[in-house]
Amino acid sequence: MSAEQQGDPAGLRKDAPPPGPDATQGATDPRPATPSWIRELDMALTVHPQVLLTGNVRDQYLLPDDRAAGSSATLAPYSLGGVIESLCAARGYGALAFLDQVHERITLLRLSATVEQVPAVLREFAERDEKWRRGRDGQGTDGADDEDEPEMLDRLRDAMVGVVHHPGPPIGLVVPYSGRLGSPQAPVDGEAARLFAAAEELGHTARPVQGASAVTPYNTVFWVVERQEELPREFAVGSRAVRVISVPQPPHDQRLAAARHVVGGLARYQAATGGPALTEAETATAAKALADSSHGMGSSEVMAIGRMALDRNLPVQRLDEAARLYRIGVLDNPWATAELRERIATGEEFLNGKVIGQPYAVRRTLEIFMRSAAGLNGAQASSSPSRPRGTLFLSGPTGVGKTELAKGVAEMILGKDARPIRFDMSEFAEEHARDRLIGAPPGFVGHDAGGELTNAVRANPMSVLLFDEIDKANPRLFDLFLQILEDGRLTDGRGATVYFTECVLVFTSNLGITAVVTGEPPKDGAGAGDAGASTGSGEAGGTGATEVAPRTKRRPLSRHDDPAMVRQSLREAFDAFFNDTIKRPELRNRFGDNFIPMDFMQEKWVPQILDKAIASVVGRVLETHGAELTLGDDAWEVLRVEATRRLDHGGRGVLTAVESALVNPLAKEVFRSPPGRGERLGVVAIEGDGDGEGYRLEVERWQG
Repeated sequence: MSAEQQGDPAGLRKDAPPPGPDATQGATDPRPATPSWIRELDMALTVHPQVLLTGNVRDQYLLPDDRAAGSSATLAPYSLGGVIESLCAARGYGALAFLDQVHERITLLRLSATVEQVPAVLREFAERDEKWRRGRDGQGTDGADDEDEPEMLDRLRDAMVGVVHHPGPPIGLVVPYSGRLGSPQAPVDGEAARLFAAAEELGHTARPVQGASAVTPYNTVFWVVERQEELPREFAVGSRAVRVISVPQPPHDQRLAAARHVVGGLARYQAATGGPALTEAETATAAKALADSSHGMGSSEVMAIGRMALDRNLPVQRLDEAARLYRIGVLDNPWATAELRERIATGEEFLNGKVIGQPYAVRRTLEIFMRSAAGLNGAQASSSPSRPRGTLFLSGPTGVGKTELAKGVAEMILGKDARPIRFDMSEFAEEHARDRLIGAPPGFVGHDAGGELTNAVRANPMSVLLFDEIDKANPRLFDLFLQILEDGRLTDGRGATVYFTECVLVFTSNLGITAVVTGEPPKDGAGAGDAGASTGSGEAGGTGATEVAPRTKRRPLSRHDDPAMVRQSLREAFDAFFNDTIKRPELRNRFGDNFIPMDFMQEKWVPQILDKAIASVVGRVLETHGAELTLGDDAWEVLRVEATRRLDHGGRGVLTAVESALVNPLAKEVFRSPPGRGERLGVVAIEGDGDGEGYRLEVERWQG
C-alpha cells in the first residue's frame, strides 16, 4: 500500500523519512546538526524494548533531505513519526504499526517485510483496516460485523503482545497520545490495567530479535506523550526496560534553519510576484530576526509564521511582526507608532503632572520606555529577546506616588482610559498563592478556572501589570517573576503558554524606609562621656588627654535626609532583600537598572498637590450639585499649613489634610443646606485644628 492509502494516524508520519542519524555536516554547511535526541533514540533501539518520547513531540523537525536533487543544504520538515520511520528503516525493521485513536484502529506500514513476515495479529488488523476503508469509500462493505470487533485497548494489548514476541524481522508499535489511555490521578482498572500490566511484563521479558548482524534491535514499543505527568500511574516510567527520551524545544540554530527555510520561500514568492529581490545579506538578516523573535517556539510555529506573513502580505523584512502577531494576536505594534513615540517624548510633563514631586523617578521611567520604543529592550541579552516591554521596580516611602506613576504609565502607553491591572501582593503571602496567579494544577479544585494573572494577560496581551508591595509576597512566587522577566512567558495550570512580551511590569515596595541609618556626628563634641561615644588613653587613666570619636545615632529615613543618601539606602535595602532575605540574587539581576528609588515628599511640592486636590473637590461639587466652589486665600493657607504638618505621610498626608480640613466640614454644610444648581459657595475661612470637634468652615453663598 502507498503511504497515502495507509493514512497518517495522529499526524505522526510523513511520506519521506529524514536521513539517518549518521548524516554529518561540514563546518560551512548551513544545515543544523542532527538533534541529540534523535541520536539517543537510534541508540535506544538496540538496548531498550520500549521507548517513551516526551516533550516537544508534536513539532515538525526541519532536517536535511540528502535525497533531494541539487543543493546539499536542502531541508524538509518531518513529523516525529517520520523520524521513527527513518531510524527503523535504517535498522532493518520490517514494519511499523500505528495506533490511530481518531478512528480507533491500528494501521500497518510495511518497511521491508513481506505479508508473511508480519505478525499474524497485525495482518488481521490490516485486513480489518482495509475492510473499514473500503466501507468508508463506498466500495460495497457495510461494516455490519463492527460490533464483533474487540475494544480498542484489547486490540492494542494484542498488537503489543504480537509485536514483542515476533521472531523477526523487527517490528515497531507506535502509541501516540499515551496519556489518554488512563487517568493520571485515579488508578486505572479493567482493560487499561491489563494493558499496562502486560506492557511492564513484556518490557522485562523482551529479547532482541535474532539476526545475522552482531547487534540487532528489539521489537520496539514507542510511547508518545507531551508531558510525562499525563501518564497513568500504572505506567512503568521507572522501569529499566523503558528509555525516557525528552524531545526539547528547538535551540537557536534549529530555529535559524527553519527561519532560513521560511525566508527563502517568501523571498522567492516576493520576487516572482513583482516584489524586490533580496540580497543575501538581507535574507540572512531577516532569517536571524525571525529566529530571535521566535524564542520559545517550535519549528512548526516558525513555519506557521511564514504562512501568516504570506496571508497578511507582510514583506520578508517584517517577519518579526508576524511572529509577534502569531504569539499574542495583536495586529498592530503600538511601540513602533509615531504617536507613542511622541507621547514618550513629551512624557516628562505628562507624568510630572500625574506624580508631583518625583522628577528623578519620572526621568528614569521615561529612559526605560525610550529604550522599548527604540526596539532595544533586552538588546544586551541575545539569548532571550522576548522579555517584557518594560519593567519598573519602584521603591520609596508610602504616599509618594508609586501607584500613581504606574497609572500614569498605563495612560501614557495604552491610552487615556487605560488602568494598570493591579495585584496586591499582601494577599499572596500564603504558600498556595502561586495557584491563584497561574491556576491550580490538574486534579485540584479550581483547575479549570485558570489563574488570575495568566487569565488577565491572555485577555489583554498589552497590559500594565502592577504588583503592589512585592516584598510581602510568598517567596515561591518569585520563581514565576524570574521566568516572566527572563523569557517573557508563563505556563498556566492547564499547560497553556501565556506571553508577557507586550506587557509592562511595575513592582512597588517600601523596602528600606523603616531601616535605620547612621546620622551625622555632633559638631560640638557633646555627649563624649556617653557609652560608646569616646575612646582614648584618658579613659584608661593615661595622660589625661581625651580623644573624642564621632558619635553616631541610628534612626529611620525621613524627608529631611539628603535625597542622594535616601536613594542609596533604598538601593542597599533592595539588594539585601534579594541577596539575603529571599536569597534570590538572580532575580535582582533580572531587574538590572530598572530599580527606581522615589524621594520623600518635600515641602516645596505641597502647593501643587494641594491645588490638584482642591480642584478635584471643586469638580466633584460641580458634578454632583451643579454648584461652584471657591476658596479664599486664608482658607487655602490653613490647608497648606495642615498639609505640611502631615507631610511625613507623603502626598497621601496632603490628601488627608484636605479631607479633614475641607471635605468633612464641607460635607456637613452641604448636607444641612444643599446648594442649588448655579449657586456659588465661597470658603472664606477654615477654623479649628483638627482636635475636638474638628474643623469648621465659614462659607458665603450667592447665586451666580
